[in-house]
Amino acid sequence: MKDWRFLLLSLLLLSCKQEHDALSGQWIVNSKYYSATYEIFKENDGFDGLVLYYNDGTTRYKHDGSQNYFIFRHLRSEGKKYVDGVSGATSKQGMSKRIEINQIDEDTLEVTSYIVDQSLKEIWTRIAGQNQN
Repeated sequence: MKDWRFLLLSLLLLSCKQEHDALSGQWIVNSKYYSATYEIFKENDGFDGLVLYYNDGTTRYKHDGSQNYFIFRHLRSEGKKYVDGVSGATSKQGMSKRIEINQIDEDTLEVTSYIVDQSLKEIWTRIAGQNQN
């Protein structure tokens, strides 16, 4: 009888477990050429990357809530990587691969964007205190 209760309790706890969302949160780009902070959040069946801050020495932007700028939209999971988001700098037509994100660990992403068929790899680090959803 006790085994039955233990099994039922275990099944109940497993069914209530919230799904782990590895990408959601705020991320800072590790670059010597520019500064940027992005917020990745789940939207419908994909992920969107909202620009919170950007400064490359000539262009400066800080999100104030009046208008949203996205680095990518509609990123989808493909195994352990996330692909085919529509980059804020490209359109859907004519581009096969725009962005790919590989999770290195819980707080580090390797982000590869494709510009004129050339890849650009960056490391993004989760901002401390930003919990995953």
